[in-house]
Amino acid sequence: MSQKNKKAFYAALEAKLPDRYTIEGEIGRGGFAIVYNARDQIIDRQIAIKILELDQYEEGSEELERALKRFLREARVAAKVSHPSVIDIYDFGLLDGEDVPYIVMEFLEGHNLYKQIMQDGPLPPTWLLPNYCDILDALGEVHVHNIVHKDLKPGNIFLNKPETRREVWKIVDFGIAHVDAPGGGGKRLTKTGFLSGTPQYLPPEYIQEQRVSPQMDVYQMALTLVEALCGEPVVAERKPFKAAMMHVEGNLDIDESLWNSPLGPVLQKALATDPAERFPTGLEFADALAGVDVHSVPSFAREKEPSRQRTAKWAAIEGPGG
Repeated sequence: MSQKNKKAFYAALEAKLPDRYTIEGEIGRGGFAIVYNARDQIIDRQIAIKILELDQYEEGSEELERALKRFLREARVAAKVSHPSVIDIYDFGLLDGEDVPYIVMEFLEGHNLYKQIMQDGPLPPTWLLPNYCDILDALGEVHVHNIVHKDLKPGNIFLNKPETRREVWKIVDFGIAHVDAPGGGGKRLTKTGFLSGTPQYLPPEYIQEQRVSPQMDVYQMALTLVEALCGEPVVAERKPFKAAMMHVEGNLDIDESLWNSPLGPVLQKALATDPAERFPTGLEFADALAGVDVHSVPSFAREKEPSRQRTAKWAAIEGPGG
């Protein structure tokens, strides 16, 4: 699309949004939405506007219904939680004259943890663990609101303004989050036989019984922590069924030196096969991790290379979605 056509397209899109928002460009697009770089003219703030793409769905189809529900859930869930490490949602609505939903959210500058690992390889514990405690604290706040993210992995942890004084890690993409009633205790099940999320990060109880609880997030965050420390995914099997069975069988590829370090007991608890033996929420996980001396954790970090080649294990997972 030419620059002239882009400007005309953005102007037409702006006409369907509240007068306060102006579109400045496209940030990117995923499987079901496009995210635009925009500005709130009233308070002169840079923002991002996420708009659901409906063209790919047949009107009245189940796929369209699921996409709409996921989009709405992302807005509602993230808006419930107030924490520096959870992306802020400012507004939600429908394009004027169309039943197309949009979300106005915090503008993030940086990249996700997946890209950071691919770029640098194993990350140093002295830098990783303090930031990880912050993100676990945010997850604990999510759990206070009876929300389970369900799809935590390096691709859904965003490093905002990296390598600056304002660097902060953010939890993003609450599209498949589970919202339970207070006191639900993880007893509510998803539809029998239906699994949502990334197989390489699903805990045994969800695979076998579709059981959802905050301990599911704890398990996924522990896998992601090991991945960031070692530079490779714990479960690298590409085929979903085989990946799921590795979790069920407790066949996790974790370096022995981590198990034998002061971090070992924390990982063993967070990755327990029985969810009742794990940390109950992200807060307890954060507290336990904060008690580990970062200098006592084995470091696999290396000097940055001009161009880092993908390892065989990384190649098994094509992109952050697994």
